[in-house]
Amino acid sequence: MSNFKEYANSFQAKSRLGLESIGELCEKCQNPQKKLKFVHVAGTNGKGSTCAFLQCILSESGLKCGKFISPNMIDVCERISIDGKSISQGEMDLLLTQVEKYAKEVEQEKGAMPTQFEIWTAAAFIYFAKEKCDIVVLETGLGGRLDATNIIDAPLLSIITKIDIDHIEYLGGTIEKIAAEKAGIIKKGSTVITTPNQPKEALSVLEQTAKEQGAEFVLASECVNYPPRGMSEIFDLGEFKNLKINLSGIHQTENASLAVKAAQLLEIEEKYIREGLDKARNIGRFEKISENPLVVFDGAHNLSGTEALTNAINRYFPEERISIIYAAMADKDIDASLCHLKENGFCERSEIFTVPVKDNPRAALPETLAEKFKGFGFDATPFKSIGEAFEAAVKENPVTLICGSLYLYKDFAEYIKEKS
Repeated sequence: MSNFKEYANSFQAKSRLGLESIGELCEKCQNPQKKLKFVHVAGTNGKGSTCAFLQCILSESGLKCGKFISPNMIDVCERISIDGKSISQGEMDLLLTQVEKYAKEVEQEKGAMPTQFEIWTAAAFIYFAKEKCDIVVLETGLGGRLDATNIIDAPLLSIITKIDIDHIEYLGGTIEKIAAEKAGIIKKGSTVITTPNQPKEALSVLEQTAKEQGAEFVLASECVNYPPRGMSEIFDLGEFKNLKINLSGIHQTENASLAVKAAQLLEIEEKYIREGLDKARNIGRFEKISENPLVVFDGAHNLSGTEALTNAINRYFPEERISIIYAAMADKDIDASLCHLKENGFCERSEIFTVPVKDNPRAALPETLAEKFKGFGFDATPFKSIGEAFEAAVKENPVTLICGSLYLYKDFAEYIKEKS
């Protein structure tokens, strides 16, 4: 059992797109997904925040709401939750014991063990069905069309967040190709919601796919944003006035608009929409993790995410100099993000501290990243650990930003725990 648990709980695992293996695994698990109702969420940026907003709204309304996300930030149990409470380690152990038998049967029959993500997906379905969830907010792992979560039948709603270039080795090198993969979650006779601020190439693909599937195509309302209240955002959305969210960054109002439109289509009352938006949290998304020194974490790892990040910095810290602790996966093309930072004046107002991601074979070397930054005109220094970089960064500038990879969140949390 220990070897299987180690495999199923490993933070890194190679993706293998396709529905055959997850189909076999779910069949052996008696297809728990067929007992559930879903809101299926795909996209490049904003999936996790949109899921967080919607889960809180639905839970506030009295529905028992499951949520399945990836990756986790600190603990794998974060991936499976009901009404905001993560599955316990004991319950997870029981689930993995249950799934182990079926996964090994698939391996014997098909010659390959189901992937980590397929195991997690099947386990989540079993758990939500056992707990008799009224509805499940289901986030795709990679893409959409061939993602393991797409084994479900037509959901109550599909949501597609902002699309950008990412995972080109799996999804293709153009916005149109990536949008076509994400659009694979649109099923016949269903309803799909997206943002009117999609790149026009993506919007065209999504609208055409919905038409081909006979699905209703719905655009979320445009936000009217007001000056921030601290690091909270206030905005109007159609008939809803003065909505408040505590996820920082003006881009989060767009993610909230998708959740609000979904809630409206599910006939959720306004008071629950307001309460859910106000209570929603999503760690690692422009999150203030320390007041003194002032430290913010953000998981931006592509151009669209970097654009949102720079907007947030300029919105909340328009005058301050910034220390940036940065890591990235070696397979990420970060040139566009660094170019954007340069064009927005960050060469002059920031120092870069590049770090590795612990125990991650995909991570770029700090030295490689530092040279990349220097090529764009930044003052960049490589460090062997996030702890060494942190001690140097907080002495240099009044604001420290940790970004480039969500995987850094766990490393930083472990460093703070060891330090204390």
